[in-house]
Amino acid sequence: MSIDRITALLEKLTSNTCTWQEKKELFALIDSVDDPQLKAVLEAAWQKYNEPVHNLSDATSRVILSNILKKDKPTRVLSIRKWRVAAVAAAAALLIGFSIYKFTGAPSTTAPAIAIVSDIKAPAIHKATITLSNGQQVPADSIANGQLVMQGQTKVIRLSNGEIVYQAQGQHNEIILNTLTNPKGSQVASITLSDGSHVWLNAGSTLTYPVAFSGKERKVTVTGEAYFEVAPAGDHKIPFLVNIKTNQRDSSLVTVLGTHFNIKAYEDEADTRVTLLQGSVQVDHLQQGLRIVPGQQARYAEGKQILVSTAASVDDVVAWKEGFFAYQNSNMSQVLRDVARWYDIDVVYTGNKVPNDTFTGEIPRTVTLTELLQILKMSRVNFRIEGRQLTVLN
Repeated sequence: MSIDRITALLEKLTSNTCTWQEKKELFALIDSVDDPQLKAVLEAAWQKYNEPVHNLSDATSRVILSNILKKDKPTRVLSIRKWRVAAVAAAAALLIGFSIYKFTGAPSTTAPAIAIVSDIKAPAIHKATITLSNGQQVPADSIANGQLVMQGQTKVIRLSNGEIVYQAQGQHNEIILNTLTNPKGSQVASITLSDGSHVWLNAGSTLTYPVAFSGKERKVTVTGEAYFEVAPAGDHKIPFLVNIKTNQRDSSLVTVLGTHFNIKAYEDEADTRVTLLQGSVQVDHLQQGLRIVPGQQARYAEGKQILVSTAASVDDVVAWKEGFFAYQNSNMSQVLRDVARWYDIDVVYTGNKVPNDTFTGEIPRTVTLTELLQILKMSRVNFRIEGRQLTVLN
């Protein structure tokens, strides 16, 4: 039964119709079956995938398939000079990348190896903290399931799945602010605000919010990356405002009534990005206000005007929330900034030279740092790990 389900999911994966939930199910099933069975299924999937339209060279195809099927021989996949795919690039990388780790493991003896002192695992726990109005910090996981604290007339509880929920029990005469901080090296944190709006915080991000909303607006402040599912405001149409603020750039404002959108505004990023998945939002920055529609992304840097474009893939934008790194022709420096936050590491470049290579594909955020770097080496970038420092050698 597992093999039949894996076959069906691989069919969806290679046709780029697999949902995030189905991808998670696929990885769980892959771990549950014997290697010989899985090799046969992967070989069939690869043969079906490797059609001319996907634009993989014969040499590249032979190397990849060889590494999928030959567990005991050292991999040569790291010597691939170019990773070229077309419409289903992300799906292919997901299949290939996981297969290489599953069946090879050993670093290449013919290509530069990743120098490792000790591997770093993906975050396994929530490290988020809630800073109360009096400055007290409460670990979000200090209780498995139940009430964490009271803030005025609002209960702060933690559900069994780790989600933080604010439940207003009555009216508040004053605004009481709390801050949820999700540090680097922490699993994604999620919170339901008192109005029912749901927010996910990526590693290295913070959200400041009232414990209960009142008045003519619902206003929160975010740094880092957050995904919002804003609850409708009912007949009163009370707007939901997100203040985007970092220490290095002008603050800006996103105004919504009820919608799903992603904000990426880390201090070490060159620009702020607001991507809309559902509904409608207005982005205000430098006295410029632009409204975007689903599938569009607003981008702007400090002191610069807002630029609106169609997002290459909204699924890639929110992949972090679903447990994946996902990219389409992204600069390696961008990829490594995301990696640094997730694994809580420092990234340095030899000679301060940042490689201009790009990466396309999806990688589960559950892999170890070494496993992730093995995939990134397919883009001709080499690494050395020493403690919590990752050195890019190219």
